Amino acid sequence: VRYAAEDADVTWRLHETLWPRIESSPGLKRVFSEIEMPLISVLAHMERHGVLIDPIALKNQEASMRQRLQVLEKEVFSLTNQSFNMNSPKQLQEILFKHLALPILQKTPTGQHSTADSVLQELALDFEIPRLIIEYRSLSKLISTYTTRLIEQIHPTTKRLHTSYHQAGTVTGRLSSSNPNLQNIPIRTERGRDIRKAFV
Repeated sequence: VRYAAEDADVTWRLHETLWPRIESSPGLKRVFSEIEMPLISVLAHMERHGVLIDPIALKNQEASMRQRLQVLEKEVFSLTNQSFNMNSPKQLQEILFKHLALPILQKTPTGQHSTADSVLQELALDFEIPRLIIEYRSLSKLISTYTTRLIEQIHPTTKRLHTSYHQAGTVTGRLSSSNPNLQNIPIRTERGRDIRKAFV
């Protein structure tokens, strides 16, 4: 009760402070009254209704990406003449900078040889293995962040994703969403576009 009452009280106090400032600016008042406020009910409806996605399409895409991960792993292991955990920065440092003696372009704050994406992209201009590792990381991220995670978040009753839309969450004024975050689904890569196709 105390928490709910405080929420209401603080909101009212904010209104009393901010509303006169909004009223004093006709342009701002128009945006607030004619755009932002009417949008609230639209977003609430969208959240309740949910987003229909095709879980079978996502599972097929994930299976295809996992096959590609296996191919990439075999290629890297063949080129390095040894197997290692490709998701381990420490093991990757050993392979790239000690075993293969690739140039060290950057160090981490702790003094370790950096295997950050920006470093790998620069190395990929001259060497094959960093290019393969970049692709491997990219596919791993798509699987963990999107294909697997989106399927897990489908509501068992509605069979839809129910994200939360944020009207005032970005500096630019565009909508954002969370749980799951739908605006960050990649569009520049073919794999990212395939994931978007699963949105019915």
